[in-house]
Amino acid sequence: MSKAIRSGLVLAAWALGCGDVLAQWTTQTVALRPGWNAVYLEVQPKPEECDAQFSGLPVERVFAWNKRFSSAQFIQDPNSLSYTNADWGFYVPPGHELAGDITLFALQAGKCYLVKLADNASPTNWVIHGLARLRRPTWLTESLNYVGFSLPLASPSTFASFFSGSTNHVNGPVYRLSTLGAWEQIPTTSPMKSGEAFWIRMQGRLDYPGPLEVTLDQSTGVDFGRTVPEQPLRIKNRSATTKTVIIRTLASDPAYTADEPALAGSVPLSYWYSNQITNQFGWTNLPAQIVYSNLPPGSEWTLRLAVRRADMVPYAGPLGPAGALYQSLLEVTEAANTTRLLLPVTAQGFQDLSSPAAQAASNGVRPKLLGDELPLRPGLWVGNVTVKQVSQPASFDPALPRATPAEFRFRLLLHMDTNRTVRVMQRVLQMFQEGSLKPDPVYPGRYIVDQPGRFVLITDEALVAQIPNLTGAALRDGTPVARRFSSAAFGFRAPLAMTTSQATLSCAIPLSYDDALNPFKHAFHPDHNNLDERYEQKLPEGRESFTVNRQLQLEFTAQDPDGLTIAGWGDNQLGGIYRETIRGLHKASIYLQGTFRLNLASHVGTLNAGY
Repeated sequence: MSKAIRSGLVLAAWALGCGDVLAQWTTQTVALRPGWNAVYLEVQPKPEECDAQFSGLPVERVFAWNKRFSSAQFIQDPNSLSYTNADWGFYVPPGHELAGDITLFALQAGKCYLVKLADNASPTNWVIHGLARLRRPTWLTESLNYVGFSLPLASPSTFASFFSGSTNHVNGPVYRLSTLGAWEQIPTTSPMKSGEAFWIRMQGRLDYPGPLEVTLDQSTGVDFGRTVPEQPLRIKNRSATTKTVIIRTLASDPAYTADEPALAGSVPLSYWYSNQITNQFGWTNLPAQIVYSNLPPGSEWTLRLAVRRADMVPYAGPLGPAGALYQSLLEVTEAANTTRLLLPVTAQGFQDLSSPAAQAASNGVRPKLLGDELPLRPGLWVGNVTVKQVSQPASFDPALPRATPAEFRFRLLLHMDTNRTVRVMQRVLQMFQEGSLKPDPVYPGRYIVDQPGRFVLITDEALVAQIPNLTGAALRDGTPVARRFSSAAFGFRAPLAMTTSQATLSCAIPLSYDDALNPFKHAFHPDHNNLDERYEQKLPEGRESFTVNRQLQLEFTAQDPDGLTIAGWGDNQLGGIYRETIRGLHKASIYLQGTFRLNLASHVGTLNAGY
């Protein structure tokens, strides 16, 4: 292998080391002047290939310092940089005599570059369409560092203000690339500039991200995925002065490349509001701008964010190979204008936007809590009923449910299939069906996935032995076991279909007079076995026991029925008013009322694996 190929592979791996993640589109504009330019990329360019990014620009060559493998090599004159210097990757445009030996193939967010325009070129703007990325610098101790930062576009702070919280930086020399193409030391009172890279020496050991440090549960951004209802956003003041933090919601640009998800819409967000003085708290819609005043040095502000999937506008636009995704941006700044951080926000909605076929299949299943559509979506829903009122047959109004001295709770299991048929269940097993392999047609002797493994929901335990490749979905003492969901409040075996009327579900549950679970029947009491005195003839209904009929009604409500404020309400948590009528226990009907709450426990939309 030639030296050029080896170097190319090393630096290509370095440049492409961080794979693409879900992020949001924005634009960075860098003003390029004739000669050398020190550039810091705040966004991940798309496309990221150098040939595509520099096409149409009078770029002669580009260098990138590979600080992963070497300490700083401060070059006073960029013209003295050598194409053979292994510590610097280089790029030249197609047609150059060294185009076949380039070692810099792609650009990366959070990296610094030296970009050389032709000396006789006119000043030009490099418009970079890309994805917002949260990047923090990594420092080489006791060394010069070629770094840049995300800064406000207008009136940024000075170097001294930016590094006021780091004693290891504030006194370090700063070098800026002059208009003549040479590095010059400048006073720390000089203003910084968005998109600019510079050399700065750090003394000692410290990981300093800037005046504000943002920490997320996922380093790539605020990603709610398909099921996550809440994500925290932690902002720490790393400066030496008290800060007023400002967060703004911004719309994402549309996708500029087909390999990224199309923009399905913005991500509607809520935040947790708490005021101990007024005793007000709860989830409320995130405004266009939220301000946190007087954050002391070293202190942290945690902003709890929740996604409102029920408020997402259904997407009917075209899908690319990567489908579509709801996307937004959060801009984090502070009143002194020392820093500006862009955070990507992503979420999937109720629709399946992974492919046109999936989009068409799921386009009509978006819940509407404020409308007349059933708010459930396919999958297993597990929750509880809380009975708070029961009628009194001997009262003057025997049909009026009255408050009980204590609440009574029982488990409730519902399943909606892909055809939007809802069934109430007494029990269900969650198991895992292992996938299968098939011979690789390209590489003999190897195998590739034929059918991937998947979770399944089993309501008939007799099918466990018939469905192939079933195993447990959880581990108990190292052994795979099925996860069992059941409710002691019901005695039927097979799931019962429910009737839908607007946002209400109803179902009749009969319990035969001779059923083993009938409350009038006792296995060890001779007067309650539905047999005659000789235990020979079956007695008709009414002689010893009675058929009990239960009529269930679930009315979904837009707000939490208990007045609680919960992240994910209307998304993976639903509920409303529970009503039940029981006939057969008393000569008069008994009426129950309370509330119910359901949580989405599984997205599996088919029972018994289709058997």
